[in-house]
Amino acid sequence: MRTISTLLFPWVLSALTYETQLVGLADDACLNALKSRSQLLSLQERPPASVNGLRYRVEADLPKLTEVLKAFSYYDGALTYEITGEEPTYQVTVFIHPGIPYKLGSYQVVHAGCIEPVHLPNCCPLTAEQLGLTLGKPTSSIDLVNGELGVLTELSRCGYPLAFLDKRRIEVDTEHKEVNAAVCVEEGPFSKFGPTSIFGLTGVHPRYIERRLEWREGEAYDSDAVAATQERLMNTNLFSSVYISHGEELDGQGELPMKLRLTEAKHRKLSFGVFYGTVDGPGVSFVWTNYNLRGMGEVLHFKGEVSTRVSDGHLEYRKPDFLGVGQTYRLHGDVSQEDIKPYRAFSVQASTFFDKKWEQKSVSVGAKVEHVHVSHSATNGTYLLAGLPVFAAYDSSDDDLNPTTGTTLVYQVTPYQSLFHATQRFVKQRLTMTGYIPLSSKKCVLALRGQFGSIAGAQRQNVPLPLLFLGGSIDELRGYRYKTVSPLNSDNQPLGGRSAVFLTAELRIRLVGPLGLVPFADFGTVTSSEIPTLDAKWFKSVGVGVRYFAFFGPLRFDVGFPLDRRKGLDSLFKLYASVGQAF
Repeated sequence: MRTISTLLFPWVLSALTYETQLVGLADDACLNALKSRSQLLSLQERPPASVNGLRYRVEADLPKLTEVLKAFSYYDGALTYEITGEEPTYQVTVFIHPGIPYKLGSYQVVHAGCIEPVHLPNCCPLTAEQLGLTLGKPTSSIDLVNGELGVLTELSRCGYPLAFLDKRRIEVDTEHKEVNAAVCVEEGPFSKFGPTSIFGLTGVHPRYIERRLEWREGEAYDSDAVAATQERLMNTNLFSSVYISHGEELDGQGELPMKLRLTEAKHRKLSFGVFYGTVDGPGVSFVWTNYNLRGMGEVLHFKGEVSTRVSDGHLEYRKPDFLGVGQTYRLHGDVSQEDIKPYRAFSVQASTFFDKKWEQKSVSVGAKVEHVHVSHSATNGTYLLAGLPVFAAYDSSDDDLNPTTGTTLVYQVTPYQSLFHATQRFVKQRLTMTGYIPLSSKKCVLALRGQFGSIAGAQRQNVPLPLLFLGGSIDELRGYRYKTVSPLNSDNQPLGGRSAVFLTAELRIRLVGPLGLVPFADFGTVTSSEIPTLDAKWFKSVGVGVRYFAFFGPLRFDVGFPLDRRKGLDSLFKLYASVGQAF
């Protein structure tokens, strides 16, 4: 048995052990590459039987490590080593003498003969800078490979998707410490988009796909149009995969046939849930959605929630690409009931909207009719209103749930006309601005927001209390009782305001692993005048939040403390939980 064990597992009986150290190189990327290539390190748990075997292992490692140095532009690099210690423990030290990294002296894109530079009338100049390379700076072999991929990408953007790399030329100038590189390209024929074949459709109508193609047959081939089409189709929620390819040669008309292979996702979704909110109390929710009504990607969505204080039902029909790509038509029906401190309200609303969206901008214009009955409040009443809501937004932030850079600007305005009293009309406006300033590589972000609101054209008592401004919620003036920050009557009942200003500052700090910490301060005022007055009462609150960064976004837990606590209304603190940052 001893003989068999020795043959099968000689390292088990070996008493020799060793440790490896690589010294002399400050380039972390190159050092990590050396460590990943080194057998000294990867086989350290399986040491050789003798010190001579260890020396053989080191010397077998050095040529491979020298190639890694060259890949990172250390063409004068050299390696030496020493083995110290005595049996049974040895120390292997590999000394790295990198020399200076060679700089990129020139980079050319030439035809397959590797002589004439590539100049194509439909393409931008294929310079080093255009391909992400910088002349006069050290360039690794990975950078050069990425540059070659960039060549093919640029050619496919301007009508040459059949291009391929013939070979590359690398010249190392040891006198000037430079690398002169060239890539030899066979660009192939100029190509136009040809007929498109679609595979894999079962419930979606082909016309729905054809309307979302970013190209037209006969146009010059452009890989950006292909990528945009793929992204647009994936964003419809109708497909689990979208693969777009083209033929290997031009057809009889000199065009390149296109192929779309699609895998449809489930078009109907049903979900139930339970929840608990500090305002709503315990509740249940129900959601049903059909993403492919009539086979044309039209959406029918219903959501219902029932809780002890707030219950609502929402029905929505949405038609994408209405009268043009990027335009949406929406039809809504809403029923809700709120039973909170300021009021008890029952409302029914029907509305229709036309949405238009660009890359960072969006506009929505609509019309609605709303019936509101308010009781158990400082100003009870029944209202029937017609409104023309307009929404405009600019958003350059980098993420919806956890933005770290950019700004947003949102303007909302709705003129209202009472259908009970012809002379009663008013306009509600709200402007919201946010900014995100990274202070330390996005691990510490200063988030700022300002909200300004005004209602003009009617006395406060002629505006339904739910439409007036009431401060105190999960994301502004945290710590105060929900929707109670406003002028009060003699019974401490909120009257609502015709103007409001809310300011918020958060310092979002990413801690170890998935954890984050967010100290915040909120300021705000709600007044009865159309514009806040100089002597308005300002409310302040401070608090701290914890963030857990899950794969889908941050989970948010905040505690807010009101600094202007009102007797009989506000508690010592309020707790909040949600998905995503406050703004």
